[in-house]
Amino acid sequence: MKHLLALLLLCAPSFASSSTLSVMFVTPPQVLLSPGETQQLHAYAYYQNGTVTDVTNTSTWSTINSKIATVSKTGLVTMVGTGSVMIEAQFGGKHCYGTMWNQFTPFISVPPATTSFGKIKHVVFIIKENRSFDEYFGTFPGANGATTGKLHTGQVITLGHTPDPPKHDMGHEWTDSHGDVDAGQMDRFDLELTCSINGDLQCMTQLYEADIPNYWSYAQTYALADETFASVQSGSYPAHLAIVAANNLDVLDNPRSSVGAQWGCDAIAGSSVPYMETNDAVSSEFPCFSATTLGDIADSAGISWKAYTALSGQSGYIYNPYRSFSNIFYGQDWGTKVVPISNFITDAQSGDLPALSWVTPPSDQTDHPPSGACAGENWTVQQINAVMQGPASQWNDTVIFLAWDDFGGFYDHAPPPYRDQYGLGIRVPMIIISPWTIRGVYHTEVEFASVTRFMEETFGLPNLGGVDTIANDLQDAFDYTQTPLPTLVLKQRKCPAAAVDAPAYDPDDLGD
Repeated sequence: MKHLLALLLLCAPSFASSSTLSVMFVTPPQVLLSPGETQQLHAYAYYQNGTVTDVTNTSTWSTINSKIATVSKTGLVTMVGTGSVMIEAQFGGKHCYGTMWNQFTPFISVPPATTSFGKIKHVVFIIKENRSFDEYFGTFPGANGATTGKLHTGQVITLGHTPDPPKHDMGHEWTDSHGDVDAGQMDRFDLELTCSINGDLQCMTQLYEADIPNYWSYAQTYALADETFASVQSGSYPAHLAIVAANNLDVLDNPRSSVGAQWGCDAIAGSSVPYMETNDAVSSEFPCFSATTLGDIADSAGISWKAYTALSGQSGYIYNPYRSFSNIFYGQDWGTKVVPISNFITDAQSGDLPALSWVTPPSDQTDHPPSGACAGENWTVQQINAVMQGPASQWNDTVIFLAWDDFGGFYDHAPPPYRDQYGLGIRVPMIIISPWTIRGVYHTEVEFASVTRFMEETFGLPNLGGVDTIANDLQDAFDYTQTPLPTLVLKQRKCPAAAVDAPAYDPDDLGD
């Protein structure tokens, strides 16, 4: 695959932005050190055309707190105290971070189970975009939410009210995610890209029940998971890989190209995505992989599945989770099991849902800023109503996992537990909807691979050998002895208009 990328880059037409520095990475991203120990960090410059340069010796290195760790001019870190700290590298006007830990934030595991086996016949995974838990549910009673947040100056402020639609997008990819977390301090969101335009400090805001009443109704009626962390401490693309492959495939960030939205096997020549080698070096890859997905596993086992998503030319194609997997994209499943979004409502209402469903929205209904939460909520209600208004027998053995793929630049106060060099990422909302889910707030630490593991256990499928082997499996969110919960058919709302001065601007120019 690396050789294929090299050939494509040689054959690609030249374009003016090919030498533009796109993003930087520090590796290893996270290191465990005791006082007196040292670690050599490396900095890599990633250019728009996929060229990668080791700029370790030409970067400007600094430490956020020299009482915890110092860093030399060439990236050699010495841990001098207790605590955790970020190390920053700057080059060509870009910056990036590595994190030095005395102790990782632990991940709390629970025993796996298979109680859904034979009881659940349909698992629906609806993937929305770019909201943090505190931004949607920070005021939810009984949840681990926050209504205040800390700025990089140490000042604690009351979170403002998010406009709907939001006025602009905010930085939320690899660099901003790591900077925001700040070694577990969760206090540098105000420094992320376009956090604040014209002083609005939008990244430090949240919505209330009155703003998203239908999402809250689902959370109040079924289960709200308040410890769901994105699988990757980055943006949408690696998260969407993990959603179907239980693995981000070592991908660090979103694809780069001379034009936007080149997120898959049909990307134009010269498109690339940054990834990290086993030796922690950063390289580039064409965004098309031969890795096994859960769709492949389901095919082998004779388990039905569909991805209800956008196909080429349709709105939301950038979020098609199977577009980057060559086995599916070039195989017979494309167009037969990877099908248009609109098919979901038809299949749900007629009782023809497959065992496994992945569902992604059209672009303007994803909840992704500057698109509104109301518009996205209305689309979500349509999909869930279709399931609930379908045959009762189908509803009785269905579970819907509704989750957001990354935090979108919005503040969250909960430090992500450490899993590996890629995650976990900043906390996002998840609502679990089923006749059998426990009611209330569900506190187990989960991620996107938890849904994958639940799917595997429910249908007796072998696991993918990724983080699905260690992710908590969500089985403790269900009680199959309880009186089944009824359906909750909701009405769509009339949405507010966008502010007159709202800029149509995406800071990373990728629409993720």
